[in-house]
Amino acid sequence: MADFWDNEELLGKFVKNSREEIHIKRVSKNGREYVDIRTFWYDSKSDEFRPSQKGLAIPLEFVGELKTILDSIE
Repeated sequence: MADFWDNEELLGKFVKNSREEIHIKRVSKNGREYVDIRTFWYDSKSDEFRPSQKGLAIPLEFVGELKTILDSIE
């Protein structure tokens, strides 16, 4: 998605299964900042992970609310 975002910084990732990873990135587009949480799939032809359409970009101003919701999970 490097072609889509103006800027992106990988914050972390974890393995979903043998062919997929979840990437968490801080990204920006047209002066707005987001946290992008997206599934990446392994492309054996290029030997790299590529972004899928499965994911969401959360505006940075809502990350505090997201953290509160996640903290409530027991």
